[in-house]
Amino acid sequence: MLEGKLLNEQQTAGVRNRIITELLDQQKKFIFDLKGIEFVNSTCLNFLVSAKNKISEHSGEVVLCNVSEQLKKLLSMTRLESFFNVANRTADAILILNYSPR
Repeated sequence: MLEGKLLNEQQTAGVRNRIITELLDQQKKFIFDLKGIEFVNSTCLNFLVSAKNKISEHSGEVVLCNVSEQLKKLLSMTRLESFFNVANRTADAILILNYSPR
């Protein structure tokens, strides 16, 4: 689960490193549980887009779950709602990934 604030590069560095490690270990399916994110800004949005792109480069998939109303609005305003798979709950995200062809 992602928690706190992802407001700058230092705050996202640990998660970025973990994604790279998981990709090197052949992990292909990721769930970003955003329930613990306190605030969303352009850095957070940029992190989500770049993480999805990095994972997609390795033929992986990402599902966002427990997305706040603020982030839903931001995804809509930036026309990124169709870029991400979004689930209401973690269980729904697991179902999306399990039915994925990858």
